Amino acid sequence: MGLANVHSGFGAFCLRQVQRHGALAALAALCLYSARQNVNFLTPENLLNIVRQMSFVGIVAVGMTFVVTLGGIDLSVGSMVAFIGGAAILVLNRLTASAPEWAAAAAACGVCVLAGPLLGLANGLLVAYGRIAPFIATLGAMAAYRALALAQVDGGEFRSSSMSAFPHVGQGMLPVPFVRLDAERVLQIPYPVVVFALVAVAAWFVLRRTPYGRQVVAIGSNEQAAIFSGVKVARIKAATYTLMGGMSGLSAMLIASRMNSVSSAQTGLMYELDAIAAVVIGGTRMEGGYGTIYGTMVGVLMLGVINNMLNFSEVSPYLHGLVKGAIIIAAVLVQRKRQ
Repeated sequence: MGLANVHSGFGAFCLRQVQRHGALAALAALCLYSARQNVNFLTPENLLNIVRQMSFVGIVAVGMTFVVTLGGIDLSVGSMVAFIGGAAILVLNRLTASAPEWAAAAAACGVCVLAGPLLGLANGLLVAYGRIAPFIATLGAMAAYRALALAQVDGGEFRSSSMSAFPHVGQGMLPVPFVRLDAERVLQIPYPVVVFALVAVAAWFVLRRTPYGRQVVAIGSNEQAAIFSGVKVARIKAATYTLMGGMSGLSAMLIASRMNSVSSAQTGLMYELDAIAAVVIGGTRMEGGYGTIYGTMVGVLMLGVINNMLNFSEVSPYLHGLVKGAIIIAAVLVQRKRQ
């Protein structure tokens, strides 16, 4: 009996480690495969490029982790990014003629920071107090926000008139002291990557160490039990979608400044698919009740490596969505096996 118990305990320990670090092991395997396929994969420039490209989706995925843990979903995030980014550029261009460039850029950033939570709150009110299914409420919002962005420029682009102040927000680099790439170059981290890292750390603390985070998990696990325990379910739902909107607004600010423009048709396109894929790959349950920011970060990086690998292999970009869709389905099947 003692030996059987030891074996049983060791097996359970191994299973927990696979569940906790399986995505990280898969990421490491993908990196090794990509490095063997292309010698340029492990260069600092390529690795930084992967993280920078995925940081915009990564910030959205952090918010999506809360929403999915809650037992909901938000399909409007990509359209929200395009609409908010376009609105910010419109404000920027309007103010540039009469105000200093830095003031106009600050106002544009302020639009993103404020508009995101407001639009997220609108979604949250529909879900929490309007009692509309999250899929339906955010599907309608997705169509509405994209239509508003398209209508402002007749399907074209929002082009910024700022030459330096606004682009610096998304294009700036933070030098890392004492870390050199070679004799002449110091390692520099793009601002979007820095923001993504800070957001992820803050989100981890909120989800794991605060009453709000525990209430999000409780609602996702069993909403009725949470109600009987005194949790203000409607408030928590509204707050979570507001947080999701805030992450979308932050992403909109960074990508609009990075490109110094916003495409009403293409910016943010399929962000919801990428964010959900990263969340599910990382181990957050689609049914709600369990979420992991650490896993979401691993999922974001995995998607970035896959995109990079497909580009190196010259796979058609039109097939990338097929790969991501297959990954989502596989990750959900793995979750069901674990349960």
